[in-house]
Amino acid sequence: MGPLPWLRRVPPRPLIVLSNREPFVHERTTGGTSKPAAPVGGLTSALGPLMAAAGGTWIAWGSGSGDFDVTDQGDAIMVPPDTPFYRLRRMRLSPAEVSGYYLETANRALWPLCHSQLGQFVYDAEHWQTYRRVNERFAAAAIAEARGLPTTCWVHDYHLALVPGTLRRVRHLFVHQFWHVPWPPPDILRVLPNARALLLGLLGNHLLGFQTQGDVRNFLAGVRRLVRGAVVDGDRGLVRFKGQRTRVKAFPISVDAAAFAARAGSPAAEALSRQIRHAALPLGGQLLLGVDRIDYTKGIPRRFLSFTRLLEEHPELVGKVTLLQIGVPTRTDVMEFADHDRGVIESAETLNARFGSGGWVPIRLVHESLDQQTLAAYYRAADICLVSPLVDGMNLVAKEFVACQAGRLGVLVLSRFAGAAREMREALLVNPYDVGAVAETLHRALALPPEERERRMKLLRRRVERHTLQDWMNEVLAEVSRVCRNI
Repeated sequence: MGPLPWLRRVPPRPLIVLSNREPFVHERTTGGTSKPAAPVGGLTSALGPLMAAAGGTWIAWGSGSGDFDVTDQGDAIMVPPDTPFYRLRRMRLSPAEVSGYYLETANRALWPLCHSQLGQFVYDAEHWQTYRRVNERFAAAAIAEARGLPTTCWVHDYHLALVPGTLRRVRHLFVHQFWHVPWPPPDILRVLPNARALLLGLLGNHLLGFQTQGDVRNFLAGVRRLVRGAVVDGDRGLVRFKGQRTRVKAFPISVDAAAFAARAGSPAAEALSRQIRHAALPLGGQLLLGVDRIDYTKGIPRRFLSFTRLLEEHPELVGKVTLLQIGVPTRTDVMEFADHDRGVIESAETLNARFGSGGWVPIRLVHESLDQQTLAAYYRAADICLVSPLVDGMNLVAKEFVACQAGRLGVLVLSRFAGAAREMREALLVNPYDVGAVAETLHRALALPPEERERRMKLLRRRVERHTLQDWMNEVLAEVSRVCRNI
């Protein structure tokens, strides 16, 4: 594969990426063959070409029903399927490992902990030990893939927090990690009985990246509080512990703005967006859009309450405004997520029964995952995008919506507690816990004059276009090179 036009620097060594989710999944069909599914998300599409340029292997949990029907004796396969140019090493996890590592520790303990949702926090010491063992297996796979050569290992997210501590013991490996979710303040972190072990695992990184500077401060404060003997330099974002140094820095992630704009501007997307608007607003009016996984951190029930308040206080809007909520089911094998999914559906049905009339339905719930081309059409169709998580690492929906609004006058209503709020200051910022204030802001957004909409959207688009996913990648790799030179 040729050089990437946007890539200013490649890792100074071959690259190994480690993540829980794999970039390609093979599922068995009714005919018994294994069919590959398209990669999920923009990060995958950016990392794949990067790995080809660097010479890479991606290590991930092989979760597809047909994943191991197509791998070699080393549980690996070359991908992408049509034009293979990097190696995907799949990890075999037993049902007990999937339960203890993924369902229980990652999603019932670490996820709510990092999002400061302690009412959902469930911890079990036996499951933690399974999480630790699976992390050790991932680390061992990376060490084997490196084959004794100087290699850059890029670890992703909270599923693999203990991997860097093991990798750091191997001198020829450079270890860095990007933490995609928020990092909690020390008083919340201390709820986890193994908080110190979590911190020590992450201090195995040479470079540790977070979404925001607030996450960096929280992490360094946790190290000060819980890791005796660690020397923390907050000004430089540096931790020294037992002869090792860890550089900690914020790298706010973004989207492939040009790709989203191209999808949204296509004739197919324009036609679909008109169909979406007509179906949701048969009598005309304005379309509100929410795009979320159905996850208790996303604030969907409170969003519905705010929409209810809007209709109660402004009955003239009944029949003239619709909330189209794309709700992607997620982790439905985890009790808290499954319960939340049912609650969201019931809340929408209750509101629709109360206010709906004729051909108008106040909340249209699209309870499925959409491909990016279709999603771009929904972004294009919307007058207002309501992004109101209770807490979020970044929330790329906000940036995707803006990227798709070229020539449109959409309004972004954004939670103050999303990482994106620190960059997207021209959005209408809200506290998602304040149902009445969110309703008032929605009313303001609906009535915002065209010239004000245009001013705000133009500035937001400039921000998104000037800091893209590719820029984020280059910033991370530039810092990798700097840290490598100093070790």
